[in-house]
Amino acid sequence: MGNKPSNKIIFLRSLLAEEKFPDVIERVLDSRNGLPLYEKPSAKPLLIENRSFVLQDVPGYVDLILDQHQKKFSTHTIITQHTHVIELERYLDGNQYMEQHFGPKTRSSLRRYKKRLEECFDIRYEVFQGSIDKKWYNEIFEQLRTLMIRRFKEKNEENYELPHLDQIKADLYPMLLQNRATLFVIYANGEPVSIRINMMKDKLAFYILSAYDPDYDVFRLGKLDMWKNISWLINQGYTTYDLLKGYAYIKEKWADRTYANNLVFINEASNLWDRLKFFVRQTSVRFRHTMVKKLKYMGLDKIIHRIKRRKVNHLDKANYVVLPFKETEAIKTIHKNALINLKENKSLIAPIIELAYKHRSRFDQIQVFLKNGKSKEYYIHIKGRYYVLTLC
Repeated sequence: MGNKPSNKIIFLRSLLAEEKFPDVIERVLDSRNGLPLYEKPSAKPLLIENRSFVLQDVPGYVDLILDQHQKKFSTHTIITQHTHVIELERYLDGNQYMEQHFGPKTRSSLRRYKKRLEECFDIRYEVFQGSIDKKWYNEIFEQLRTLMIRRFKEKNEENYELPHLDQIKADLYPMLLQNRATLFVIYANGEPVSIRINMMKDKLAFYILSAYDPDYDVFRLGKLDMWKNISWLINQGYTTYDLLKGYAYIKEKWADRTYANNLVFINEASNLWDRLKFFVRQTSVRFRHTMVKKLKYMGLDKIIHRIKRRKVNHLDKANYVVLPFKETEAIKTIHKNALINLKENKSLIAPIIELAYKHRSRFDQIQVFLKNGKSKEYYIHIKGRYYVLTLC
């Protein structure tokens, strides 16, 4: 990095992946208990790499202690959003956590989705940490990339995480080997359908990103992934799970507390021109975030979210139609050579998964046949009954 006011440092990447900060930062403390999260090595010379820089996404529960020999440096903090935190140490296990956060109806529904998923598929929940095969690691990241692209396309939203995926991939592998990160994967019939990345600092866990296969929406896979992940973290003795910023309408339901998410400007007050440029940048950033806050206060973000969801839901409902079909007619018209391989017909997977859910059937026991050579009409044989499925 050069010595410019535009220098931006991602706080969590410096803390978790790189484990280093510019020399002016002597210590990083958890203000909730006073415990150190970072201490500058004593042998490190007091050389300032960046005369002025910005720390992005600094949690409000963090105190930055500047080197006492560098009194010329000043700091200024701007609250941008809020970070959502689960206080894991309050709970004995995942079930107690769920009892504190959700009512009986929601808990019952989630258990039902889990049971139904495990009836329809061979399900494995796996946490990867420590020694990991590099070939498998590369493959799971390509699957993660695919899931992220599909999921955000379906949600009709821009994916801000995807451009950073290669950097996260490079950072994560050595952290996994050192037990400073986890990959939480849900497998259905041997295929990864949900992937979550966490990074750790001592007993603090940080959510980095996750994605799941939208074909499994009917099972509420995102909620199940969160529940299983929280349960694992509690069982492993982690004290805090920081869900980070963004998607507040989802995360606030799971969080125990919220903290400010800050931009911290650190500037050396030496050169008047540099001080002026830094002040202009600081003022511009403050104005931008003030306007965003006002729009959120007016509820504009929630209105946009509801419009997008209605649009997505409308598209989903118009995707296909399933009608019952008489067994005698089906037997006459179905030809065995028209049996469909679902792996080669991706557009059929979501409707067949939904049928498996509705009929509590094993997914791999449902038969699909092409109807009279028509490309968008199929016969479905499930638990002794026949249906006609038409793709719209």
